[in-house]
Amino acid sequence: MSIISNAIYGFTLGDAFGVPVEFQERDTYKVEEMVGYGSWDVPAGTWSDDSAMMFITMENLIRGKDINQLKQAFCDWAHRGYWTYNDEPAFDVGITIREVINRWERDGLHEKAKSDEFSNGNGALMRILPIALWTYGKELQGDVLFLYVKEYAELTHGHIRSTLCCYHYTLVVHRLLEGIGAADSLIFANEALTEMLKQYHEEASLFDRLFTINDFSRADIASSGYVIDTLEAVYWSLLNSSNYYEAISTAVHLGKDTDTIGALTGGLAGLAYKKLNVPQQWFEMLPKRSNIQDLISRFEQALK
Repeated sequence: MSIISNAIYGFTLGDAFGVPVEFQERDTYKVEEMVGYGSWDVPAGTWSDDSAMMFITMENLIRGKDINQLKQAFCDWAHRGYWTYNDEPAFDVGITIREVINRWERDGLHEKAKSDEFSNGNGALMRILPIALWTYGKELQGDVLFLYVKEYAELTHGHIRSTLCCYHYTLVVHRLLEGIGAADSLIFANEALTEMLKQYHEEASLFDRLFTINDFSRADIASSGYVIDTLEAVYWSLLNSSNYYEAISTAVHLGKDTDTIGALTGGLAGLAYKKLNVPQQWFEMLPKRSNIQDLISRFEQALK
């Protein structure tokens, strides 16, 4: 399996692993296999909004990066079943994303996402992996890379905090693609973030914990849908694991936003460990497996 496949399947499997226990409190459950019909009335292997919006973003990049077409595709996903697991309207759409999608549907694609303090869920971060993969090796650095990431992040989450989190995750992906270990990849991303925060100094203190995230205990790690909580949980789970399965299991057992944290951790773990040590049956349980494989193949071809 290629490194790109590892990232995409790693993300999707982590998402599906977390779906059945989404919203549940930490240490009130234990999940070891791919199961279904827990928090959602969906079968085992079902992936959620995280993977769907990732797939849609991949399609858009392959087809030429038209932002309005991407917005329309997100509308078609939420309301008409485009790239959902069962071709029905999406079963799991975040509040902030649903709000802007509904305005795109009602008022037009020119509508912008909210940019207030309370619009800092993880809905931009959860779909940034394709952008991270797409920008790798294209000599985009510093402000240029940041602005590229920002264009995609602010489609649904207009506050700069969400963009900064997406930028940091992108930098970690880039280093992992170079074969650098997880801890050193995080150090590099922290250094680049420090430079970027000079332009957004009012946000700087909110990212302090990223610099020492591995020093925190499990009890110190929140796992909510707040974008910084999510990013911290993802990195902590990755650093406190030694293989792919252990990483997604650690992430999903933190509780609450288990699908997104499992997915984001899974994408990084697929890159860091280079092997998805889960049963082959897990892959076979993914809805639209052949479509996913075809999409990955086309995405890899477009990256060349």
